[in-house]
Amino acid sequence: MTEITKLINNIETLFNVFVPGALCVWCYMKLSLKKIEYQGYLVLSIALGFVIKYIVDYIDKILGSSVIVGFPIVIVYVAVGITSAIAFYKIKNSLCIRDKLSKFLGIESGDNVWTRHLDPCGNLITLHMDDGNYILGRFENSDDEYITLTDYCFADTPDGKSMDDASENPHTDAVLCVPTSHVKRFEIIYNHPDSKIAKYVLR
Repeated sequence: MTEITKLINNIETLFNVFVPGALCVWCYMKLSLKKIEYQGYLVLSIALGFVIKYIVDYIDKILGSSVIVGFPIVIVYVAVGITSAIAFYKIKNSLCIRDKLSKFLGIESGDNVWTRHLDPCGNLITLHMDDGNYILGRFENSDDEYITLTDYCFADTPDGKSMDDASENPHTDAVLCVPTSHVKRFEIIYNHPDSKIAKYVLR
């Protein structure tokens, strides 16, 4: 760690290597909802920062310095780092890649339960709460702390008359933010059973 700290303390290294690498890692972690320990974050940031710098410098050398005239080189490094993180996340979680890796290697590359199961066309979700109640709604978003729903309703049972009656009059004028700490489990419902993701998940 002492060597890493000394490396970061070098101003040029900080801006040209560590910052682009750190933003690349941060961006991917935000998208994938993953967490990483501080030491691992530093090491990965520096490693990716050097890779980004090498690739940008190599391409710039081939194409000529006119490619980045007018831009501080660190901006190019940062842009490449963030773009790479987004591209890697999209490719890693794409249905095509997931299907191939699952078939040939038995690996599920989806980063989390949401990227593995949510349909871009939309999903309903039933939340089983720790107080014994149930919430049905249209999934909007989630993070480590909250699941947000629209067109939601409350019921005493996850199905049957109670849920049927409640679902006929959903709350449509607000967004419900439910603390994940109070959710025992949830069921994801596919509005379009014939969609690619539904067929993949329910295969």
